[in-house]
Amino acid sequence: MTRTVVDTSALIALLSPDDEHNRSAATLLREAAEEGALLINPVVYAELAADPFFGSRSDLDDFLDDTGIAVEGLPRAAQFEAGEAFRRYLNRRGEELQCSECGHETTFPCPDCDASITARQHVAADFLIGAHAATVDALLTFDRGFYRDYFDVTCRAVRGR
Repeated sequence: MTRTVVDTSALIALLSPDDEHNRSAATLLREAAEEGALLINPVVYAELAADPFFGSRSDLDDFLDDTGIAVEGLPRAAQFEAGEAFRRYLNRRGEELQCSECGHETTFPCPDCDASITARQHVAADFLIGAHAATVDALLTFDRGFYRDYFDVTCRAVRGR
């Protein structure tokens, strides 16, 4: 039985019928569910709770029950691995923006002042999701390139983002 961690981005696409990736997310979630368990962790749960789609905790819990997605805690070893990976990211991220699909890095000038536009693209939560996925069989995500840079994970990637 395959165990797949689902990243927040795939679930948000699933919840948004007008999202260009809705069908792809639905297909990949269905395929992963046919192969085994779908999992999220408390980080993804909290990110979903912030989405206006869910008016209450019971709405979110009903959605998870209806889709067969279980909430699983993070082992302490995975939490530590997430912190180490986050430190590596902070040390190497530089000034460039990175494509979440292929990993290409680039910069863009501000149209008003010509200063280089930079962004802190990832936060500790992303690393907790990746470390969780490294403890199971697969990760369903939009950010395949990012997660593969920091974790030994097999990704089911929703294309195009």
